[in-house]
This record gives sequence, C-alpha cells and structure tokens, in this order.
Amino acid sequence: MAQSATLTALTPREAVADALHRCILGLDSNDWDLFESACLKDESVTVVAGPNTIQGWTAISESMSRVFLLVTTHFITNIRVELKDVADTASMTAHAVAYHVRPDDAFKPEDTSYTAGCLYFMDLVRDSSDGLWKIKKWEIKIQWTSGDKAVLHG
Repeated sequence: MAQSATLTALTPREAVADALHRCILGLDSNDWDLFESACLKDESVTVVAGPNTIQGWTAISESMSRVFLLVTTHFITNIRVELKDVADTASMTAHAVAYHVRPDDAFKPEDTSYTAGCLYFMDLVRDSSDGLWKIKKWEIKIQWTSGDKAVLHG
C-alpha cells in the first residue's frame, strides 16, 4: 500500500521529524517512493554507518536497495529536533532499534534476525520544489548488535 509523502496540518517541528518517519516507514513497508521522498537526491547527501561513509544519492540508493530485499522493523523514539524560525535547515537526533530478517526466515520459530540499537544524528534541508524536509546527512551510531550480521551485510 503506497503512502502519501505529504501530510496536512503538521507543525514545523513535526514536518522535520516527518522526514525520518517517511524514511523508516518506506523501509519497513517496502515503499521505495516514500523512502526516496525523505532523502535529498543529489551527490551531497551522506550516510555514515559505523566506519562506513556512503556519499551521493547514486551510491546510497544502490546500498539501500539491499535493505529493501529484507523484512525490517525499526522502532524510533526520543526524537529531538533543532529548528530555528523560518530556517531551511534543521538537525535531529533519535534512538532506533532495527530488526532485519531474510524474507524466507520471517516466520521461523528460531531467531534469525540481525538487530541493531543505534543513535541517529541527521542534518536536514527543506526542499523548495515540494516543501518537504529531506535528509542531507544521516549518521548512524551503532551502539550494539545481536544476531547474524550477514543478514544485512552479506
């Protein structure tokens, strides 16, 4: 079921946080368009995950397409938004617990997941073409992991 990238009646801070919500809901519902609506799609966008830095939308979309082959569930909490009045840039932090499972293993009785507890640090910009906030830099600080790392990383 495709989700709308645009919601009505959001406060400015909710609109910033909605970029994270669109990103994660896109991942967890396998909705590429919704995920893509949350990202700045140019070569300045950056994802940092542990020691790995992925630069540019082309590389990020290729890397994230592997996540779309999995069943994922992300729990996001403790969202904090820094936004100055009438600004077109913002920053945000959040906590996340992310479960990753191969589709064939999704309903097995034994745990076959790869799970990570993370802190997210994001820089965002407001896109003048559609008015939506987009992630420009996403730093994923992995705090802990459990399970089979090969589920996510091959």
